[in-house]
Amino acid sequence: MANIKREHLSGWGLTPATHCVSYRPEKERELARLLKSQQAQVIARGLGRSYGDASLQPHGVIKTERLDNFIEWNAESGILRAQAGVSLAEVMAFSVPRGFLPPVIPGTKYVTLGGALACNVHGKNQYKAGEFAEHVTSLRLLMEGGKSVECSPGEHSDLFWATAGGMGMTGIIEELSLKLMPIHSTSLRTHAERVDNIEQMVTAFEQNRASADYMIGWIDHMARGERIGRGVFEAASHITMGEGGSPCTGYRMEKPRLSVPCYAPSFLLNKYVMAAYNHLRFKRYEHHPANGRTDLNHFFHPLDAIGHWNRLYGKGGFFQYQCLLPEGEQVGAQLRQLLTSLQEEKIFSFLAVIKYHRAGKAPLSFSQAGYSVALDFPNTARVRTAIPHINHWIAERGGRVYLAKDALMSADMFEAMYGKHAGLWRDLIAEADPHGRFSSMMSERLEWKTPQ
Repeated sequence: MANIKREHLSGWGLTPATHCVSYRPEKERELARLLKSQQAQVIARGLGRSYGDASLQPHGVIKTERLDNFIEWNAESGILRAQAGVSLAEVMAFSVPRGFLPPVIPGTKYVTLGGALACNVHGKNQYKAGEFAEHVTSLRLLMEGGKSVECSPGEHSDLFWATAGGMGMTGIIEELSLKLMPIHSTSLRTHAERVDNIEQMVTAFEQNRASADYMIGWIDHMARGERIGRGVFEAASHITMGEGGSPCTGYRMEKPRLSVPCYAPSFLLNKYVMAAYNHLRFKRYEHHPANGRTDLNHFFHPLDAIGHWNRLYGKGGFFQYQCLLPEGEQVGAQLRQLLTSLQEEKIFSFLAVIKYHRAGKAPLSFSQAGYSVALDFPNTARVRTAIPHINHWIAERGGRVYLAKDALMSADMFEAMYGKHAGLWRDLIAEADPHGRFSSMMSERLEWKTPQ
């Protein structure tokens, strides 16, 4: 039977945190037994890397981390079938030496496949590869009452797309099939250049989107006035062995080189420390763009080199906030206004990252054609007051906030941001889970379901 205990849990942002009854099944067959024997509301949880309250449910958290077996590998098609508890790190350790890579890679490899689909994660190549769900060929979903359903974009497609980005509201993902992409080395050719303001940053994305496999921008959020949005733009593309790449057979999953052993004091990360860090990082590219070569681990997951890096924000935790503004002639001015507004609210992000997106396919896809900005804020009263104002501003301009990084959005804001898609998705999850068995603190906050 599943291991059962009471735990104090949080998301990766460490806030909110609450006591939860947790179940850790060792076998898939235990999942159906759990749903039949425990009538309380439950939510699935992988490795706990969503930032807010999406995987918290005081009555029942079902941990899938032990359901981590590979089931089938087809080297001709590049399709891997695995249980939902398999991590992206494990997939890469298996697939890269064989010359394959997950086509969508988020900022950490320590996420489960089930979590990646439930959050419909995206990466630095969203504008080309789309979101994670677009590369899932099928999944098996355990629904209310213990019934398992196989669904795909062609079979039970409404259920498939409601599950993609559905934050666990349709059921528990048991297994999925993911189509991997072939690569010819573990190396990428990189180009990094300094940009002096947000307008130059947008121009850099526009100039590189046709040629680069990946793009990302780092923003110095301490810069003000005409310099606001200054930072470093990075583009990267896969290369072959003949172009100087390293062999796939030499890939090894990189483990953290150091770890934060305890919660840091609250004063450690302050705007003065970060201003100095940002200045030095910006100055590094002061005169010339930097062209070079890097490996998969360094490019995709630099923060994974530091274990428990979230503890740097202290016991109070932090909010990672990611919003998106639709593409258009006004987007540069809107991004400038967004960054300025945050400074006027006297909240400064310790890490600010900008990405370019294309439209997603699921009802709750975060992505639209446009630019997203991801920001880290300490958990303070000022931040908790300011973010709802920023949400309202984003919604007025047709933008939205990424649910996997949200902890502060209101139900009204969710409706305003996701519009008709929110209504369509509500109808889908009401049909899939009519009694509201699958529920989280997020779903309660956003009033997604009314249990019978």
